[in-house]
Amino acid sequence: MKHGWSPLKLAPCVAALGLALLPASMPRAQTIIVADGLPPALFASPEDGGARRWQVTASDAVPLREGAANDARVVARLAERDILSNAGCTMAGGERWCSVQPIRGGARGYVLAKHLMVAVGPDGIVPVGVDDSRQRAEKRDFDATGKAPCAQEQGEALGTCDAAVARGTGGDATVVVTFANGFARKLYFVHGIFVAASATMSGAGRDTDWRREGALHFIRADDQRFELADGFVFGDRP
Repeated sequence: MKHGWSPLKLAPCVAALGLALLPASMPRAQTIIVADGLPPALFASPEDGGARRWQVTASDAVPLREGAANDARVVARLAERDILSNAGCTMAGGERWCSVQPIRGGARGYVLAKHLMVAVGPDGIVPVGVDDSRQRAEKRDFDATGKAPCAQEQGEALGTCDAAVARGTGGDATVVVTFANGFARKLYFVHGIFVAASATMSGAGRDTDWRREGALHFIRADDQRFELADGFVFGDRP
């Protein structure tokens, strides 16, 4: 796990982004506030300590290309404010290209870095390195435990399940919900958004619905349903 960045506290950039500085001592937090002139290391992949996500800044549809070239085939169009997972950037043809994918899935491809900015999570943190919440959940290293409404079968009334959460930074978290019969399902959040559930023998975890109403996340993963409080998943937000 790469967590080698010291916080970069630049008051003018903070003002430009409308963000408050967060303390460097926050658990597992990498507080990096940037605007113009990104540190080169942020363009590495998260595995090498780079930024975890980008946000599209261009107001016009931005082409996502199959390769790192302006004549490469367009595989999708990206909209302003789209959040993209970073897989690392490279120089090609005198321009910087970043390998990306929308956080809820979709086509992978390359986009010019000039159309991107580092994505600030809902906790006010720009996360770098690989999210460790999934690994910590596997080790049962949880930040909080509690109860959550749940239903295991389609059409079943909501009951109550045990729930535990391992929180990352930048709005990343892994929630483990355990039904009364001992069956457990992991629910993955990225940038404050539910993106997938762990695979089971009956489902790959991608047949999902998600919505947020007020402080509650309503989730369907295959035939199972869950209701999770925002404060439980992410803790106290700024």
